Amino acid sequence: MSRHPFWPLRWLALLLCAASLVGGDAAPVRAQEDGLFDRLFGNDPAAERAGQAADGLALPALFADHKLIVDAVALHDLGADGGACVAILPLLDALELAHEPAGEDITLTLPEPRRTVTIPAAALLPSPSGECLPLTDVAAYLPMSLSHDKVSQRLLIAPTAALPVLMRLAREERQARLRPETSRPDFALLARPEGAVKLWSADLGAGIAMTPQGQQVSANLLASGALFGLAGRVGVAVTNDGRIIPGFTLSDARDTPDLLGPLGARSLALGDIAAPAQPLIADALSGRGLVVSSRAPWRADLVDTITLTGPLPQGWEAELWHEERLVAVTREPDAAGQWQFGDIPVRIGENRWVVRLYGPNGEMSEEVFTRLVGTEMNAENEIGYSFGIVDGGKPLLGQTLADEPAGPTAFASLDWGMAPDLTARLDVRAGTQGQPAVALGLNGALGGGLWALTGARDRAGGYGGALRLARRIGSQDLVLDLAQHGRDDGPGLPPLVREFAQVMTVSGQGRIGLGRLSLPWQARVQTGALRRGGERHIAAARMVLPMADWQANLALGAVREGSAPWQGTAALGVTARRGDWRLRSGITASDRNGWRIDGANLSAARKFGAGNLALDLDWQADSGTIGGGATFSQQFGPLGLSASAGREGDGWRAGIGLTLGLWRGPNRWRTAPAGIARSGAIMAEMFVDENGDGARGATEEGVSGGRFIVGAALRREETAADGTVLIGGIAPGPDVDIETQMSSLTDFTLRPARAGDRLALRPGEVRHVPIALRPTGSIEVQVLLVAGDQRTPRSGMVVVLHDTDGREMARAVTDFDGYVLFEGLGFGAYRAEAGGQKTGALAVSRDAPDTQTRLLVAAKGTV
Repeated sequence: MSRHPFWPLRWLALLLCAASLVGGDAAPVRAQEDGLFDRLFGNDPAAERAGQAADGLALPALFADHKLIVDAVALHDLGADGGACVAILPLLDALELAHEPAGEDITLTLPEPRRTVTIPAAALLPSPSGECLPLTDVAAYLPMSLSHDKVSQRLLIAPTAALPVLMRLAREERQARLRPETSRPDFALLARPEGAVKLWSADLGAGIAMTPQGQQVSANLLASGALFGLAGRVGVAVTNDGRIIPGFTLSDARDTPDLLGPLGARSLALGDIAAPAQPLIADALSGRGLVVSSRAPWRADLVDTITLTGPLPQGWEAELWHEERLVAVTREPDAAGQWQFGDIPVRIGENRWVVRLYGPNGEMSEEVFTRLVGTEMNAENEIGYSFGIVDGGKPLLGQTLADEPAGPTAFASLDWGMAPDLTARLDVRAGTQGQPAVALGLNGALGGGLWALTGARDRAGGYGGALRLARRIGSQDLVLDLAQHGRDDGPGLPPLVREFAQVMTVSGQGRIGLGRLSLPWQARVQTGALRRGGERHIAAARMVLPMADWQANLALGAVREGSAPWQGTAALGVTARRGDWRLRSGITASDRNGWRIDGANLSAARKFGAGNLALDLDWQADSGTIGGGATFSQQFGPLGLSASAGREGDGWRAGIGLTLGLWRGPNRWRTAPAGIARSGAIMAEMFVDENGDGARGATEEGVSGGRFIVGAALRREETAADGTVLIGGIAPGPDVDIETQMSSLTDFTLRPARAGDRLALRPGEVRHVPIALRPTGSIEVQVLLVAGDQRTPRSGMVVVLHDTDGREMARAVTDFDGYVLFEGLGFGAYRAEAGGQKTGALAVSRDAPDTQTRLLVAAKGTV
């Protein structure tokens, strides 16, 4: 309700009327008869709220979309037939419309679309509040209409276009929903257990099969552990033909570049390793050797972090958008008058950020920042490297298995981020035969596309080069590859280099929108000159039709050698779900002097609890044979059992296999499902830490039913009666956090001694992590305001809890009854303080875990 501007006179008149009544004079009656009160203050019942006076003034509130715009706007009554008019300048200010006088006219600027409107002086009327505009004429000059609700005394806006004040309110509502991203908890990194030699886990497997060729027996062992600070892996496999294949690798990988001292490496591996591929001069190569790299094997897609900035005029605000999601907002410019958004992640692929600027009168501008990053690009000024030596095709132990071993080879790669959109790369390869091979390349982004240019000199002294152009058009990715290869076609080279002297490939993939469907597709066209002479041309395409309960895959291909006719191939596959069954079927055909069917297959699979059943049937057109079989697998606790039977070739085949995992616990070896030697695992042990030393004593009980959050994901495993649980399947390498899910603790007085832990696991490592739960208590404090003999609960009072050394432990604000509760307190003595008053020592112990006290605060002016 608006207060009338003449309310002192009104109260004076009331006092005069009362005095006249008390004195017995007839003046009050004459005043009412003469209408003096009504002439001064009006007689409309709504005038109590409207404040209608002799000059017709009312001060209704201004509303739009049920939102209060301003508390009061001057509105003047034009008489019985004239309606009302609103003070124009206060209205324009409330609507946040930019305006300025143009002679006796008023010129104002409207947003979206940006335009100028003039309210002529002839349309304005004089009033005690300045020039006013009749309500019936508002829609002629402003993108809205105004209506006056006399009962509630509101001016209601019905907008027909954007208004600056409504745009601002919508932004504030949108920004109010903005929440900062949850920051990663800063848990302490647990140190790796010391020890020169450790054995963590092992996977065992064995099988026996009866085939038309006779009985076959196979077995394998994979063990993981540590040796002199490095992660070790040992493998031994016995093949069906009786050959023994050993393998051994030592490795280490870290997030930080502190491996091997000044080299600043993040990873190394020695033993049976795989050397990375190098463009034009080498394919990935396996064998015994050593590789050192400045990159971790799990290199994330986060390439860089950048800061965006630009001018921010006074009174403006800036919003940062990414993928149509509001990320951040700022209203305050920095010392240079710039808006600034920092620590913006740059990831592999297309990065697009939009900064939208909003002015005080509905102005808006937009700036778009884009950054395209390829997989072979670095952040600016970032240098990466890898080097090593590998004896291709030869294991560390045992005999050579490759038919054509590559031999000892040394390699090195160096990449340097010359600019945000340009990375240079140098590759060197040297072996026992031929000259060292060298490749120099540039990788960059330009015009919304990625490109790579590489030149190389091979071991035979030949020169080659390659160009790659990649561009996304809508949702379709297109790639063009051109390559001229040198003279070297020996082992260890990429397949295309060995096979083609020169080659061109155009490939693409994407999705085609078709109504409510999105059809994935892939296509490739390749042509090139073969090293053995002649040419080869290839065309292939694949399309997927995804439906709700079934999916069809169609693949077409054609190959042409020289001037020979095209040889076509086709394949059609259909997958579907029928209840609990998953069905697959396929048919293949080829064009060899006419199209004909080559074969067909059909399979069905179903899961039964911890087991799986699969049925297969296939038919070969050339031989007319029908084959197939059944496979069943079941997990019996840690033991995995599989059995199969079916027809193969000219006879029947049947076999059985067993798998088992073993891991080293704190005191003994335990069993687990196979696969534990390949991934990381945590053996969490939750117990009640009665003595507070963090280690489990012989008399300290385990806590069952406890669950954990590992890597921001709630795990389904829970602790057993002895308080232990194995949490497996954790990716080795990157740091992972583990914290207790507090809601899983049935005893709310138990709290973990640490909020959480951070640890880095190696492949096959099973880390023992003790989770000590300490009994806690609570202190409830009521703050009372003392005034004489009265004691009143005091709400909104800040209460601080200190330990006996005066350190602040917690603080809280009292509720409406003056209470505040401090929970999860370790056993000990505390003091509470509020309003300059302190309590005595408050003890929390096993015998008295919950303590209540009152804190008396004297009211001002009392003793």
